[in-house]
Order: sequence, then C-alpha cells, then structure tokens
Amino acid sequence: MRFSVLQSELLPALSSVARSCGVRAQLPVLNNILISASTNTLKLSATNLEVGVVKSLKAEVLEEGEVTLPARTLVDVVSNLSGKIEFVASSDQVEISTPSFSSKITGISASEFPAIPLSGKEAVEIDAQALLKSLPQVSFAAAIDEGRPVLTGILLEIKENQVEFVATDGYRLAHKKLEISQSLPFRALIPRKTFEEVVRLIAEEGSGKVRISTSDNQNQIIFTIDQTQLSSRLIEGQFPAWEKIIPQELKCKVVVDKAEILKAVKLASVFSRSEANVVKLQNSDGKLVLTSEAKELGSQRKEVEAVSVGEELQIAFNTKFLQDALNAIDTPKLSLELSGPLSAAMIKPQKDEGLQYIIMPVNLS
Repeated sequence: MRFSVLQSELLPALSSVARSCGVRAQLPVLNNILISASTNTLKLSATNLEVGVVKSLKAEVLEEGEVTLPARTLVDVVSNLSGKIEFVASSDQVEISTPSFSSKITGISASEFPAIPLSGKEAVEIDAQALLKSLPQVSFAAAIDEGRPVLTGILLEIKENQVEFVATDGYRLAHKKLEISQSLPFRALIPRKTFEEVVRLIAEEGSGKVRISTSDNQNQIIFTIDQTQLSSRLIEGQFPAWEKIIPQELKCKVVVDKAEILKAVKLASVFSRSEANVVKLQNSDGKLVLTSEAKELGSQRKEVEAVSVGEELQIAFNTKFLQDALNAIDTPKLSLELSGPLSAAMIKPQKDEGLQYIIMPVNLS
C-alpha cells in the first residue's frame, strides 16, 4: 500500500473516526483505525463493536492495500505534521513521511478488523440541519442508567410523511415531530450515544440530506452523512407506549417568557439542592410564582409575568428536569399545560407544534 494525502484533509477525518475506536478494548485491533487505499480514495474505519464509522476522502493512491494503525498514535503524529504526507506499508508496518520527517508505526493486519455493515435497505432521507436541531432537543431525556436498556434509546418512527423522535427515562418524556417527503413505514430504537455521534458528524460536515437505512439482518441502523457512514446496533425490546403518557385533560394553561422562567428555575435550584431539587409553581392572574426552600439555607420566591387560563394550581417539579426542557426550547414564549397537582404536565414552545415535553410532578405529601 502506498499513497499520499494532504495533512489538512487527513487530520479532520482521522480525528472524527477515532472517536468510535474501542477505549481500552479487549481486542487490540479495536484501538486501531483501518486504512484502506484504492483508486484515488482513502477510507478510514473505526469501531467499538457497537458503533462503526467509515469516512472517505480523496488521496493519491499509487498502490492499493489496507492495514490498521493505532488511532491515538496516528492522530498525534499527523496533527504535528503539515503539507503532503506519504504512507508506505510493508506487511503490517507503515512508514509515514514528509520532506523533513519520517517514522515507522507497527499496525495489525486488516484481516483482524471486524466488518462494519454498511449496505442497507428501507432507506429514508431527512434534512441534515433539521436533524442537527432536533436530536439534541430529545436525546437528553433518554435514560443513562443501563438497568432498563430500552429507556437508554431514542425511538425513531416514520409514518404518514412524518418522522417522530421520542425519548424517556420514566420521569420525563421528549417528543419531536418533523415533516418529510417520504411515508415508508420505519421504526427503530437507537442508542442515545449513536444519535450524539450523528449530531457531531452532521456538525462537522453535514449538509443536504442524511440517508437512514437498516442492515439486511435488521439489527443495525446505518446513517450516511456526505462522505461518512455510521453503523450502529439497534436496541432490542419494547419501547413504552408513550402516547398513553400524553395528558388528555387540561385544567389550566400558562403562557410565559422562556428566558424569564428559565432564570426563575435557576434561582429556585440554588435553594433546593439539599431538598431533592424541588421547585413549586403556583399560577394566578397575570403571574406564575416559583418558590423553593432548604431547611439549613433558607427560601426564595420569584414572580414571573404570565398569561394564565383555567384553574389555579400548585405543582412541584424536579428543577433539573424542568431546566433541561426549558433549555431545549428555542422560542421566546412557551406554554405550561397542567392537568392537576399530581398529573403529568406538558411543556410546549409557542409556534413550534412539533415539539413537546412531558414531566412527572413531585408528590410533596
């Protein structure tokens, strides 16, 4: 194998792919990046057996071949070079050189590198920038605890020219809906970490459409983002019937400025850290009152201007759950819809019908 490539093009690709290498993996080859050279194209691949990434870039290939090299060493070396870099492989050892530098790095045979499934079917396409905006609005609500694996994933479902993303950890739920031009039925439960990597890849190079498909055996999801493909295992299991969580009976609706209520919740969290992070909300004519207290610290009360329709209610929430939802909303106004002091509440951004959050209240008794 022999090829040359510009450092300015190679380094970003290496850094991006290296994120998906196995960390302290039992298989040494998982710490490596697979380099495949063929017909003016260089492919860089990495996997931790859960997520695999393959990135293509142009290179001057004089002799085809493939080998794996340690990701960390490769990134560290290339990041300190400049200009055109030449790679020459002899067996599993690769010489890396520029006019003023040369080194030899010992790799592992490409035959030991696991296959990354990249051929898929049932493909759908979603606008890259819509995904870049939507996924962070939902992913934070997925569970981190691996005790219930299905809750660590994000449900992706396509039906009737709409794509829906749903995440829940059992205490809160985030739901985002986008309009698309395809109506091909599609449903998959995708790990949260996979979507977080998809967001990073789109931010680095995503434009146009992201192609999503499943592998032939239906246990992998494949994202194609420009010259990058990401393959991830799917989570097995039954996702909760989330539609049943949506409140059906509305007793009051409070419309409030997003920046003002977020500031009030942050103030409340200062006084609630030692008391289970609880903030109480009370609506009344023309205002929303937020209170919190701690026995050893003291208490606080903050009034926020609001338009309230319906009954006056007092309800309590975990400040972190409330703050996470508010941070994910990007409209100036939002609505808080309440069904009772012990019923799930819904938070919606004004003028964005495709996004909603459900938060379970805290039972103060």
